Amino acid sequence: MMEWYQVGSFFFTNGLRIILGLYLAITVLNLSVDMRKTFLFSVCTSALVTVLCCFSDRQFYITGAEIIIMVLPVWYLFRTKMRMFLFLIFYYEIAAALWEFMVSAGLGVLFRSEDFLDMRRPEHMAAVWIVRLLMLGAAFLVFRAGGKEGGTSRRFVSMTAVAGLIGMVLLSGQNVIIIDDEQMNSWVIFSMVILMAVMLYYLNGQYEMEKKIASLEKEKNVLLARDYHLLKNTYAANAKLFHDFHNHMEALHRYLTKGRTTEAIRYLEDLRSPLRAMTEPVWTGDEAVDYLINSKIAFASSEQIQINCNIEYPQHTNIRSVDLVAILGNLLDNAFEAVRDAQISLRFINLTVRRINEMIIIKLENGCKAAPIMEEGELKTSKTDTGLHGWGLKSVRTAAERYDGTVETQYGGNRFCTVVTLSYEAVRAE
Repeated sequence: MMEWYQVGSFFFTNGLRIILGLYLAITVLNLSVDMRKTFLFSVCTSALVTVLCCFSDRQFYITGAEIIIMVLPVWYLFRTKMRMFLFLIFYYEIAAALWEFMVSAGLGVLFRSEDFLDMRRPEHMAAVWIVRLLMLGAAFLVFRAGGKEGGTSRRFVSMTAVAGLIGMVLLSGQNVIIIDDEQMNSWVIFSMVILMAVMLYYLNGQYEMEKKIASLEKEKNVLLARDYHLLKNTYAANAKLFHDFHNHMEALHRYLTKGRTTEAIRYLEDLRSPLRAMTEPVWTGDEAVDYLINSKIAFASSEQIQINCNIEYPQHTNIRSVDLVAILGNLLDNAFEAVRDAQISLRFINLTVRRINEMIIIKLENGCKAAPIMEEGELKTSKTDTGLHGWGLKSVRTAAERYDGTVETQYGGNRFCTVVTLSYEAVRAE
């Protein structure tokens, strides 16, 4: 039977390991969770695992039981990205157990004692605490490097997997202490499995990114085709206008000579409408983005939506046209959806693009009649066709990630505001 201090030590070390594992998964997957529930869940799971440790000294059994205990609560807390979350937790638990064994065996070799491998000995708990402190230090470094969309966490995962395999290979060749061959071979295999799992994780991430890029390229082509037809129609309308110029001048002359100024002003307004899309352009220097913004301005005018654009965009940057179109297109589409059913005073959209040092700030503000519905950290579309919609901010975040960017939203006073920040680098003009 364990002593009371051993039970307490197991409880705290298990709780720390579970909390750090959840933190790792949360940062890698960019999840939005209730931290109070997460902490309470970690404490309860730690208590159950500690009870198991009191009745068994087989690490394989304890690790397997711990993973099973975590499944149902995890499903309750993290219903989004469930498959990837369980994948990370499963291999995290194996990796934590691997490092406990590796550090215990390493200390046993260093001090020429097999007591470090016995879970019921104080020497083994010393090795466990060393691993926990290393994990806590890694979590602190990840926390300090916040805002990188999980990039620092992913680097730690990779380094840990490689170091684990190297450590097990070195231990397999030692002859200072006796380690059961079956146990040693099992841990070597697990270290290789962990490394392969990390590689598969990165390959899956690359595959998902390529799918999103292909989707954004398709969206860009649709936008360009639509805007091309819009501009073509605008140019056709202006060609007809100039062709009939002398007729219009004659009609205006008749109105004015007869003193019918009201009719003359109305006639002039009708003539100006097809020219507004071209006489009030927004130029960013990017042809696709210019087409996009001007087409949105024309659409807003036709829908009686007030739209104001204030754009200061740097020339010759590494920001790709497809990413900028995805960001602005989705933000504007979401804004149009929000103001479409709003009252007249709320039918407005304000778009601001500013350069601050080597950062681009994109701010879009629009009116809305009610607070937007948030579901698991994402805006929920009001459209019934949820299979094709509801991906606006997700596409914006995907595009912003390529430039170490962030996406923040805020609602208040019937105004919804989205701010996107992008880091850019100047490139030479071709």
